[in-house]
Amino acid sequence: MPGTTQLYVIGLGIKIPDHVTVEATAAMAACNCIYTVIQEKPALWLPRDTTGQIPVINLLEAYTDGAIRTENYDRAANSVFQAIEPEKTVGYVTYGNPMSYDSVAQGLVRLATGAGTSFTVVPGISSVDTILCDLGVDMAPALQVYEASWLYASGSQLRTDAAALLLQISAFGSWRANYHSRPQGSSLSSLVEYLCRTYPPDLEVCIARSAGLRGQRRNALRIELQNLCEIPTSDLLNASLYIPAFSQPAFDEAVLKQML
Repeated sequence: MPGTTQLYVIGLGIKIPDHVTVEATAAMAACNCIYTVIQEKPALWLPRDTTGQIPVINLLEAYTDGAIRTENYDRAANSVFQAIEPEKTVGYVTYGNPMSYDSVAQGLVRLATGAGTSFTVVPGISSVDTILCDLGVDMAPALQVYEASWLYASGSQLRTDAAALLLQISAFGSWRANYHSRPQGSSLSSLVEYLCRTYPPDLEVCIARSAGLRGQRRNALRIELQNLCEIPTSDLLNASLYIPAFSQPAFDEAVLKQML
């Protein structure tokens, strides 16, 4: 690890501690303090023999219930960045891959870039990776990945000849943080109506949630698109929606011949 790094942005993967990499372990060992959203006990994921030696600050305490989520993320990123001092290396440790749907990580990269602060991003296994493995499907030849609320609000049109993965469906329809109530299937009614304009209502889709702890079972509920609002809260929480392709692309025969 470069000795000049002042900030590490570290991904631990989805399953803790199974996904913690050698690179992530080395980066954490180089930190003087760590800010984290990881809720598993630090003894599970900190480098050996460092428990109690590296201060670990629970960043979720900076989050306010009911606030716009981006406000929470900005406040958290600023808290981490302000902790950086000369001769002091700060770490931000998060789930998955830091560059995959982590607004705090994105904020830290922007702050560090703007201030000329040296930083290193340590990759981790993302939920996209684990979901594809759980379902036994390949990302090839194409995969559309969207944040569910963004897709709906932007009116973006999905292609039916390529699979789609909609993330953060349990937070669909609101930009506000809600940490004390569990999402209901009925919250997806607008999303279902929107998707049924493009896909057959009886298309089989999958609600997928990867296991986060050793011994936990992965969850993959196959259901018709039109019945998504009926799914129980236990299946919706922290889940993603996988929609398979159901049509074939129209290839340009002249271009295909050029590839022979």
